Amino acid sequence: MPKIERIKKRHLLKKREQKLELERLENDVGSSIGLGSDVQLESGILDDGSRILLLNGDIVFFESEGRFFPTLNALLTGIIHIPKVTVDMGAVKFVVNGADIMRPGITQVDDEVKANGIVSVVDERHGKPLAVGISSFSAADLRAATSGKVVRSVHHINDELWDFSKQ
Repeated sequence: MPKIERIKKRHLLKKREQKLELERLENDVGSSIGLGSDVQLESGILDDGSRILLLNGDIVFFESEGRFFPTLNALLTGIIHIPKVTVDMGAVKFVVNGADIMRPGITQVDDEVKANGIVSVVDERHGKPLAVGISSFSAADLRAATSGKVVRSVHHINDELWDFSKQ
């Protein structure tokens, strides 16, 4: 999780840079990105050296552990759709505080979930994204598991990225 104190070296991407960056993101995330050709992305570097991409001043992608991840803001605005893991309402309070997702709290798994793939953690009542994480298992293996941590949380509601987008 990148530490956000300020964004430095912020600049608009040229069309060619933006196209290459979006292709790289689609490969990292494993999903297509629904941005029109008329949008202008900005690239930025945080104090800790991690990269971010901004759209209209909001962080929509961030780099962590050498991979790019979508922010919850990007998921909520429909910029990108990634496989979902649905948790029961009892798990929500833990997920929004950054806890990894345990198998007993999961009620539904999308078929597109891959081992080491990026997933969105949503609640069962509203279907709203609560966190972005990395699945430890494929969809079939996840359904077969009965216990243990199955999704590692990378970004969640109430973390620094979420708070930055609310400023």
